Amino acid sequence: MVSVSVPMAGAQTPPADQDIPGGHFYTQANGMSGNTQYGYRIYDDASAKFWTEFQRLGGVTALGYPSSLRFQMDGFTVQATQKVILQWRPEVNQAYFVNVFDKLHDSNQDAALQSQFGIPAQLPTSFDAGKTPDQVQASRIALLDADAAIKGTYNANSNPVLYYGLPTSNVTPGAPFNMLRAQRVAIQHWNTAGPGGIKPGDVSIVNGGDVAKTLGLVTAAAQITETSSGQPSASPPSGPTPTPVAGSTPTPTTSGFTYRSKAVTDPPVDCNADSTRSSIPCVSVAGNGTVQFIKGRVMDQNGSHLRFVSVRATVTGGANLTQNVQTEGDGTFAFYIAGGPPGIPSAFSSNCPSSSVQYQIMVTSNTGAQDSDIHTINYDGNCNSDGEFHFDFVKTR
Repeated sequence: MVSVSVPMAGAQTPPADQDIPGGHFYTQANGMSGNTQYGYRIYDDASAKFWTEFQRLGGVTALGYPSSLRFQMDGFTVQATQKVILQWRPEVNQAYFVNVFDKLHDSNQDAALQSQFGIPAQLPTSFDAGKTPDQVQASRIALLDADAAIKGTYNANSNPVLYYGLPTSNVTPGAPFNMLRAQRVAIQHWNTAGPGGIKPGDVSIVNGGDVAKTLGLVTAAAQITETSSGQPSASPPSGPTPTPVAGSTPTPTTSGFTYRSKAVTDPPVDCNADSTRSSIPCVSVAGNGTVQFIKGRVMDQNGSHLRFVSVRATVTGGANLTQNVQTEGDGTFAFYIAGGPPGIPSAFSSNCPSSSVQYQIMVTSNTGAQDSDIHTINYDGNCNSDGEFHFDFVKTR
């Protein structure tokens, strides 16, 4: 357990942000209202020059505040800000933006993007069928013509294809905003007044980095805050900060939820290879030809098991159903894809099904309301490679 000292009367409160050797330290996106001890450093060193690139790309005004530690994604060093995820590219000595919304599509998060943030689904692959690369780019750029204000914001960037990516959806009209999805950002044109002083006609870039944190694209370990000297805090914050950035749009977050999902190998850890008792293996996915299931624990920040916590799974594919379970004395919950105990609902009636199915799992409150982020599991029809799945929920407050 990490001990945090309380300043004595007369002690100076550290500033919300400050220069550090080779960079800057920000606390505005730490998810801890009023706490200026913990935040995120953005700095230059031998492995990446994120501070230099952060400033070149527009700083806080353009990218929002840094909102994660550095971590690895697809073999590259990356770091999230409220609006984007920066990827260090050593071959050009610059940072690019990660294709956040493409990656969320690839992890089957389109439904969550639409329901939680109003971001439309990607166009089907048939949209590009039979076109040359130049024709693909031209037809996608033409999608901007549906909303002149969104088009103007997109084209205001000196190299929008490089930094924003190509549009990947039609402009979707609605209240309170029209929305366009691109590979790396999403752009809103407001039709009504919105939070944070938004006026009808305003155009803003969605906080894509915060969305990535909410939907699990930023690892739990990278969300742990740190001091200006790089000392980690006790545990990850409960969710992306709602702190507004000048000219930005507040994005729905998980900051009001009591629980958040995590990998079984992220702290606090309670996984092992002991098959003689009710255990959770220390892997996220494993083959199992006997029974196919999803299993995990609910625990507090110290790793203590939490009993009688309600966990819900919404299942699509196979048999469409909703399952509600409560955690056992050891904090475990389980959902069966196929081959489970008699009388326990499962998505398929036959063992080791070749069809695919998706489970969207969350903790619910005693009133049945969502009380965690949504963790998505996809069974792809091959029980020998993905017959069982493991992840946990941890109580954040």
